[in-house]
Amino acid sequence: MHAKPDWQDVERQGVSLIDKGILLTRLGDHKEALASFDKAVSICRPIFEKSDPVALILAQALDNKARALMDLGRPAEAIPCFDESIHVHEGIVRGEGSPRDIREIAVSVMNKGLALMHLNRNDDDALACFEQALEGFEKCGSGSDAARALTNCGDLFFRQDRFEEALAALEKSLVLWEAAYQPDASKSDHAYALFSRADVLLQLGRYQEALDSSDRSIDIFRTVVSHANGPGEREDLADSLKLHGQVLTKLGRVKEADECFREAEKLRGNASRHNEGKN
Repeated sequence: MHAKPDWQDVERQGVSLIDKGILLTRLGDHKEALASFDKAVSICRPIFEKSDPVALILAQALDNKARALMDLGRPAEAIPCFDESIHVHEGIVRGEGSPRDIREIAVSVMNKGLALMHLNRNDDDALACFEQALEGFEKCGSGSDAARALTNCGDLFFRQDRFEEALAALEKSLVLWEAAYQPDASKSDHAYALFSRADVLLQLGRYQEALDSSDRSIDIFRTVVSHANGPGEREDLADSLKLHGQVLTKLGRVKEADECFREAEKLRGNASRHNEGKN
């Protein structure tokens, strides 16, 4: 006869599996990361209704599982995981909830919006997720997360050709980035907001402003690459250099543009070679 699992043992195992999955994600092994998060979900789900700590671990495992599915290009499968994570987490919140609860729920809501964007589903649903997440981040005082939500709004408006609204959202995002403490993990998000702003300004024909914005994004991406020289970081820098070249072309500075395009292609080549040999 098997003893019933102790909730503290389940909590410890769940945390360990989530930590393992996060490490595998950083190493780029998204398939094994998914397996680790899925195992955490499996051991927590049977008893989460009897233990708030286990329910919190389940919500975190589901959110991480959904992100792993996104990394593997499976956004349709990610959305139900985000929904369950939000539902479980909201079920254990008492009253207004702690700032941590509010933030974690808002992160799941925002990521659900990104999954909807990747599926090219109703953009109104994705925008509603971003706006709901933004409200949560503002409530718990997380400026960097609010900046990310605003960047996502800007990207959504951009693909709808709503360039003025996109620019307004990105300007608000950048105000928050400029005011926020900048740990290394956030620098690429700040640079991406500058990149997105430059792309919008290019579409609006405001080339000098676009050049200034892309130039700043390149500077930050170079710093990121110098500290974490992975294929993803090089790809981001390459994208920014390509956009910079496009703006320079519009300004008639063809030689400088060609230098940007060449450097971007070189970075992409290095990223491709880095990916070779990975199983």
